[in-house]
Amino acid sequence: MTLPLASSLDLLTAGPDADQAVMALVRRMELWPQLLRRQQEELITALVPIEPSWLQQQRQDFLGDEPLDQVLARHRWLESDLDLHLARPEALRRFAEERFGPGLEETFMAAQGGHDQIIYSLLRVRDGGLARELWIRLEEGEATFAELASSFGEGPEAARKGVIGPVPIGSIAPPELAQLLRTLQPGEVHPPRQLGEWLVLLRLEQLTPARFDAAMRTFLLNQQLEAFLEGRVQQLLRGEQPDDLQYDPRS
Repeated sequence: MTLPLASSLDLLTAGPDADQAVMALVRRMELWPQLLRRQQEELITALVPIEPSWLQQQRQDFLGDEPLDQVLARHRWLESDLDLHLARPEALRRFAEERFGPGLEETFMAAQGGHDQIIYSLLRVRDGGLARELWIRLEEGEATFAELASSFGEGPEAARKGVIGPVPIGSIAPPELAQLLRTLQPGEVHPPRQLGEWLVLLRLEQLTPARFDAAMRTFLLNQQLEAFLEGRVQQLLRGEQPDDLQYDPRS
């Protein structure tokens, strides 16, 4: 007989062996990194003051016309759980702004164009003779890059006719590939080049220089916050104690 969900949860969370049962599930499901990440997020949320008026408005938007008790029952929440759910994204945003906002433009500049968005076509094969033949066919206009990539490409990008992107150029590996793309003009094809086990043909489709605008600022703040939280999680997984969290909105 299958127990109702409520009964199953009661059995799991009650009794002297409840902690051991829950911890065993966490271990078997490999949930430690996710739980530690959420713990750090909630510690930050507790540290960042959120105005009651802001939280009340978020409550109204979240509940809509549904009664509070029904929402709490559906999620199996306390009221404090609801407030935590609503406040956490804003608290993390404010924390990131306070901690990483100063000097963010310098961080952007230090990337040296690594955030530029690029779309390019890639055709890779292992046979040098084939790579040279495909290059000649492209030069003589016998076929398009998309046709050849789809028919002869040996990498997963062949399913997309060789097209990759848009992606930040700084995320392209190996770095030599990004450097080759920087030398091309839109529509220009680079002749076969050995990169690791592959011989690759490249064509630049589009390169859009990044600007330090509002969207880029948000992206960088989220990137910095992600790295910060991941670093703390890894410390905890190693049994180390991270530095105390601090938040000073006046700084």
